[in-house]
Amino acid sequence: MARATAFMPALAPAGLVVLTRDPALVEGLRAVIDARHRFDVVEADTALTDQLMASSTRTALIDSAACTAPVAQLTERLKAQFPDLVLVVTGTAADQGALAPQITDGGVYRFLHKPVSAQRLKLFVESAFRHSDAVPPTLPRPEPARPAGGSRLPLVAIGLALAIVAAIAIWWLMREPAGAPAASPTPAIDARRAAPAAPGAPSDLDPATQRALERANEALTAGELVMPPGESAADLYKLVLTKSPGNAQALAGLDAIVGHLLGDAEQAIVAEQLDEATRLVDTARGVRADHPRIAFLTTQIGKERERQLLTAARQAAASGNLGRAISVLESGSATGSELIGAARRELQQQEIDLQATNFLALAAERTRSGALVEPAQDNARFYIESARALAPEHAGLRDAERRLQVAIVAQTRATLDSGDTAAAGEWIATAESNGVARSELAELRRELQAVQIAHQAEAYTALAQRFDEELRQHRLLQPAATGARALYEQMRAADAQHPRTLAARDALGAAMLDEARIALARADATGAERWAGEAEALGLDGLALTNVRRDIATLRARERLETEAIPVGRLTRVRTVEPRYPSAAAAAGQTGWVDLEFTVNTSGGVENMHVTDASPAGVFDEAATDAVARWRFKPVERNGVAVPQRVKLRLRFDLQ
Repeated sequence: MARATAFMPALAPAGLVVLTRDPALVEGLRAVIDARHRFDVVEADTALTDQLMASSTRTALIDSAACTAPVAQLTERLKAQFPDLVLVVTGTAADQGALAPQITDGGVYRFLHKPVSAQRLKLFVESAFRHSDAVPPTLPRPEPARPAGGSRLPLVAIGLALAIVAAIAIWWLMREPAGAPAASPTPAIDARRAAPAAPGAPSDLDPATQRALERANEALTAGELVMPPGESAADLYKLVLTKSPGNAQALAGLDAIVGHLLGDAEQAIVAEQLDEATRLVDTARGVRADHPRIAFLTTQIGKERERQLLTAARQAAASGNLGRAISVLESGSATGSELIGAARRELQQQEIDLQATNFLALAAERTRSGALVEPAQDNARFYIESARALAPEHAGLRDAERRLQVAIVAQTRATLDSGDTAAAGEWIATAESNGVARSELAELRRELQAVQIAHQAEAYTALAQRFDEELRQHRLLQPAATGARALYEQMRAADAQHPRTLAARDALGAAMLDEARIALARADATGAERWAGEAEALGLDGLALTNVRRDIATLRARERLETEAIPVGRLTRVRTVEPRYPSAAAAAGQTGWVDLEFTVNTSGGVENMHVTDASPAGVFDEAATDAVARWRFKPVERNGVAVPQRVKLRLRFDLQ
């Protein structure tokens, strides 16, 4: 934020006036603009000037679709009326073409193609706010003094100084961070919740290594990621890996540590704390040097350092300190620039052109060597942008840009040929930010999609082969994560209608129904129902499942017949023994009954008998059970085979 000086009072947080009738754009702005920034929307360009004057806002976003007049005419009029206004325009490629001269001379700060993602909108608006705060209000330009004798040298020097100021400012205004990620920065990982879960299978580690793993998890939970040495989570996980290479928990722990460090690094980049971000990335590199996000964040830090460097040069030039501006650019290029000498030699324009040419020569050399967008401040793109800052109209700029675009496209295709689709996607984003033609971008995206489809097909084929092997081994449900059912679910998630997915479902369902039939053969109705349920959960139907369900119902009915007690009258008694009437009950004139339940075994004998009820209780129980225990029945048969049968009986005791 700008600070108060003798020439410029402290500024309130930058505000934004938006000309649009697009509700989606307004909602997107509401979601990304910090609440401390004022945010006003007008729907007609005729009301835009009044709102700018009323709010004293120095930042505006114009939706070309809301303009009644050509957008280029509107932006020219606004810049004439409000020289300090920072203009961001969103629209179509045709609008960008119409605004090209104003974008080149800095009248339009940034241009966004519709539709605009939330992340890109946030990036551009915050950049406009920073630019609005950093650029001081326009001050009246003093009339240059003419030296005695009519020498024009001071006028030339002042004119050249103003040209350099404008060139550097235009270069910075036109610069848009390349390769910005489409999603929000990854949030920092909470170390207290990052400890990897223990695997389901028992550990095969020796006790000392297992203890080291447990200490590593405890250190990770406590946030002791890389310190103290020897007892940090990183050191302990590495110790585990020396004893058990490829240990899943240790690798997951290292990933959690790197994720935490890189999340903090991203936050540091957002806060422009680049030294801290570098420290965090270097620490993460020490934990897992091969982590893919390390290279990406290293590039992002480099880009931010370039932005800070160029911002410093712009601010120095805007304050009139041209020597400082040249020094800043020279320190960034690390090439022994002759620009300072050119400035000392009366800031002659030909010297500025020569320095721009030198930058373009360096850009050509870096293009040939493959240093296209990194390392930071020593790559082809950086030198092209440095040349543009000094001489926006330099004749060699277009050729240098085209050579860089051709090299980026070639690098993208080489990455695609290697099969690294993630890196290829980043190179395509770099190609887009460097102005590669839409037709070439479309072709690259088609090639990327083809490689991704091929990779997906290979992965699917490998998954199907693993399924077939698990099915052959009859590992249907277990292990839970790698059994046939788990692999089928992965196949279905990848391509539910693929013929191999449908065939896998049918084969797995058939195997499950076979298991159900085996359970039925051993009279295990519960097991059969479980397997039939698994088959049904796959979506299997048809006659085979219907038959299994029918056989289960038959088995359940048979079980009920065997376990439910039937009246004794339904059996044929071979021998009956009358019960002895208890003498005490007879003397007392007592009568009553006893309910019995017992099993007639396959020989017709009585077993497993017990009293279920009696009246009066305990009086006739013994007499009843003694008598019935000696009864004999004709065995019960089902399908020609004798089977046990539960029987119930009420035996009455009466004196008559």
